[in-house]
Amino acid sequence: MIRIDPSYLVSTEKLIDFDIYTSRSLDRKPILLFPENTTIAELKKFLRKTKTGPLFVHKDVYHRFEKLMEDSMGELIIDASIPLGKKSEIIYGCARNIVKDVFDDPRSGKNLIRTQQITGNMVRYALNNLTSIPSLLKLGSHDYYTFSHCVNVAVFAIGLKIKISGSGDEEELTAFALGCILHDIGKTEIPDVVLNKPGKLTEAEFELIKEHPVHGTKLMEGSAPDTALDVIRHHHEKTNGKGYPDKLKGEEISENAKIATIADVYDALTTNRPYSGAYMPFSALHMMKDEMVGHFAQDKFVEFIRFLGGMPSNGQRI
Repeated sequence: MIRIDPSYLVSTEKLIDFDIYTSRSLDRKPILLFPENTTIAELKKFLRKTKTGPLFVHKDVYHRFEKLMEDSMGELIIDASIPLGKKSEIIYGCARNIVKDVFDDPRSGKNLIRTQQITGNMVRYALNNLTSIPSLLKLGSHDYYTFSHCVNVAVFAIGLKIKISGSGDEEELTAFALGCILHDIGKTEIPDVVLNKPGKLTEAEFELIKEHPVHGTKLMEGSAPDTALDVIRHHHEKTNGKGYPDKLKGEEISENAKIATIADVYDALTTNRPYSGAYMPFSALHMMKDEMVGHFAQDKFVEFIRFLGGMPSNGQRI
């Protein structure tokens, strides 16, 4: 059994396609509370009137609960009765779970569609309320996980892109964000023993790592738009031409890839990785400015600092 939060069930007109149980104590057998095909409206009405214990679903149908949350994103975003923090928690959790699934099976068309949908919802959420960006980023962990890193990079990049270019074309912004959330998908082709190595990589191991943008582009070619493919392939290019895989420099690198590069490096520096501890935000920015000269587009890096400066820190990683 997996415990669920009923506040995550937003779309009142929908039916649940799984049974929901409760229990008065952990050592007692779960009691069926809401059978399959109960409307969410009925469920919420009952919970408002009746005090119950925690709610659970069977582990083998938990994916249906997640699917119901994913399908309710559009309503969640515009529902003024749901607090911003709760919205962010649901959206971030869904995004992280979806990215995990797509990394587990990057060739699944179904997973890619889910990724496209959650990316579109993240963009709409940001455009609907710009304070959603810091709200989402507060949910990021200090520990590095590929799935949360990809979500964090997308959120940082969406925020920076909007700051630089405005809301612009939502479709194009979504394609850009899709590239950011899938920027490391090529790492699914790299052996885990190399990816998770706690010490310094050998030259040969680093050459393997450097292949992931090409692997990612090949995996997503024909499925993702060109804007996304550009970010996936070029998020490790440097303005001085010393990046990879194509050694592009300066204006040869797209504006989107330049933004994604900054978001990628900053998030990596401010989380604990197998080979390095997390830097505090100021230290990370200092390192990017003074020790990574020639890596970033200077104008966009300045805008990124302003973007971070405009967000409340509250002791959080951002």
